[in-house]
Amino acid sequence: MCKLTHHRLTMSSDTQQKIIDGARICFFKHGFRASNMSLISQYAGFSRVTLHKHFKNKDGVFRAVCNDYQVRCNSDCQVILAQQGSCWQVIEQVITTWSKTAFDEVHDDKVLRELLFEATQVASDIFEDARANLEHMLQGILDEGVADSQISLQACQLSSLQLAAIIVASTNGIRTNFPREQILQTSQQLIGLYRLATRV
Repeated sequence: MCKLTHHRLTMSSDTQQKIIDGARICFFKHGFRASNMSLISQYAGFSRVTLHKHFKNKDGVFRAVCNDYQVRCNSDCQVILAQQGSCWQVIEQVITTWSKTAFDEVHDDKVLRELLFEATQVASDIFEDARANLEHMLQGILDEGVADSQISLQACQLSSLQLAAIIVASTNGIRTNFPREQILQTSQQLIGLYRLATRV
């Protein structure tokens, strides 16, 4: 299977990772607005001086939390790509992984809405890079499916890149507009439709 190209998604140092892990708990519990560098330092177990050595401000810490999630998600997808499976089996597993959001562990709806909004303001480029990575991944899987005669794109009259972009856009739409308990099932139903549309 194809390998995922990492754009800005990079791993953090040990100290940064500990700060990110603590900050994640802080943001998830208190939300973005109520969190500050002092509170984050308490959750991370470091002084504010140490925190500021690694991150300029709260926005930088929040971006790191978002980036860390995308790195983890990409790593999970790499494991899927290394396994054997048909084209749509692999895509379904990737989309199932991708259907989760960076804030799935947040149970307070008010905090969740706030974090989702701030993510669009503070970390939109990180999520855009992640979307581009996913499109690249799906395109590679589809290309291999066509080469192995597992699927055909003739009936839908789309290139692999176009179909990959549609899958990503529809998946994002499901994540944004459906209740969390319906996201997985709806995503799987969507993949079923694409599977039918590309039958050989």
